[in-house]
Amino acid sequence: MASAAHDHHPKHRFDPAKAANLLDPQRRLLDDPLALLRQMGIGPGMQVADLGCGVGFFTEALLQAVGAEGKIFAVELQEAMLTILKQRFPAQANLQLQQADLLDSKLEPASCDVAFIAFTLHEVPALAALQEVKRILRPDGRLLVVDWGAQAPCPEREAGRKAGPPEEERLLPESLRQILREQGWQELAYGERLQGCHYWLSARMLPFS
Repeated sequence: MASAAHDHHPKHRFDPAKAANLLDPQRRLLDDPLALLRQMGIGPGMQVADLGCGVGFFTEALLQAVGAEGKIFAVELQEAMLTILKQRFPAQANLQLQQADLLDSKLEPASCDVAFIAFTLHEVPALAALQEVKRILRPDGRLLVVDWGAQAPCPEREAGRKAGPPEEERLLPESLRQILREQGWQELAYGERLQGCHYWLSARMLPFS
């Protein structure tokens, strides 16, 4: 068990009053989310928990990636975010919306092939989030994280302000790796975008951990 000193303690969560802004690809510097999902290994037939999905920036791409035989569980706590998501995807057969915290998703145990957390893990206590991920993943399931790396390589979204959260609020790759190791996870793959402004990481639970 990792000590509290090795957890990530977030400063705040995203303001729901700015929810619509999350659909702007330039905010996250990501014009082709489907290509990234495929690079990370999300494919047809998978059941994916999109934890902390917000207004569904990745939802359309996730639905495309898993196809008609797959399913997306979009989990979001803030009602303002879910309202926008419902408007964007009315009556989608393989999309289940769940109003819940990603620390307590209300999903069934061992129900998901993938737990996908994009640009959100830095906003919550990482240890608690990983415990919930363990609970909902099947024994061979994978954790997929996309988050902000070092601030320095990120371009400026406006004069004097880098894209993404302040440096002290980011969950940098080495910090996440240390938490994962101490919690019994094995890293499977890692990638970076924009010289490390974004990173993604895939991991699975080691047996008996």
